[in-house]
Amino acid sequence: MQTLKSILDAELDRLISIQQFQEPAVGVSSGFKYLDRAINGFRPQHLYLLSAAPESGKTTFLLNLLLNITVKKKNPAKALFYSLDISAAEVGQRLLSCNSGVSMDHIFYGSTKPAVLEKLYIDVDQIKDLSTNLLIEDYPSCSIESIRAQLTQLKSQNQLPAIVVIDNINRIAVEEDAAPEPDDYGAIPFSLMEQLKNIAVDFNIPLLVSPETSPLDPDIETDRMPRLSVLRQKNFNLHLIDVVMFLLSPQYYHLPGEEEHQHHLSKLGNPMLPGFSEMHLRIPLNRCGPITTVYFTADMESQTIIEDVG
Repeated sequence: MQTLKSILDAELDRLISIQQFQEPAVGVSSGFKYLDRAINGFRPQHLYLLSAAPESGKTTFLLNLLLNITVKKKNPAKALFYSLDISAAEVGQRLLSCNSGVSMDHIFYGSTKPAVLEKLYIDVDQIKDLSTNLLIEDYPSCSIESIRAQLTQLKSQNQLPAIVVIDNINRIAVEEDAAPEPDDYGAIPFSLMEQLKNIAVDFNIPLLVSPETSPLDPDIETDRMPRLSVLRQKNFNLHLIDVVMFLLSPQYYHLPGEEEHQHHLSKLGNPMLPGFSEMHLRIPLNRCGPITTVYFTADMESQTIIEDVG
């Protein structure tokens, strides 16, 4: 039970924090202004789901988000990233590209240009003091029990991260739960979402998870838009999820009722940087704010995502 005075004092503290840091006081800021406004930051005990069709830039979006949270924003925070699809080395390569703007080709295969290597060294040196904020676990076959054990150990060391992100929850093993049928592609064990939600609540952290499950309905080919109903069919208990986000690429999807935009202008009418294309984040389920869409531009060659600010 709380008094009105304690509630109002907390609200004033929240408003002062927003003024000071220009980010949510309750949740972890994403570093993206309009995304924070839409979901009020990533809040403790909340479960967030990011879903997209294959090759839509989902991992790239998550890495940009993590770089913002741990390094780039005014009030950086610690994060733990479970990368169950790609190795820690590849995560590092992508983050190098994202932070420096150097293309992935130069980083994957090496560059003979001294200026490129010099730029990478300078950029790494600038963030070296903050780069310890991001912990990366790339063991490809983890379980709910191993995640809990790792978080328990970090908590005992007073090193519990401010946010945990899991890329590809389809790879998480769940004990005492029947595996989905082999022909039911993308389905998850029935109890997985409940156990993930329990982790968020028990450790008082925001948990952002991403499946390999495509939110597209193969029987509907008119617009190829993602649908919550597809997630329900794949055992995603939506009543346990606080925010569902669909990452869309307008080049792939036909967006009903939306006009085609000139390639050199973003959705909000801003000049598009060379090599960049549109990326939309639709939020069809949101217990923390409005049903809305947040707009971005993305350069997949340099793994860079920029919020489209009107």
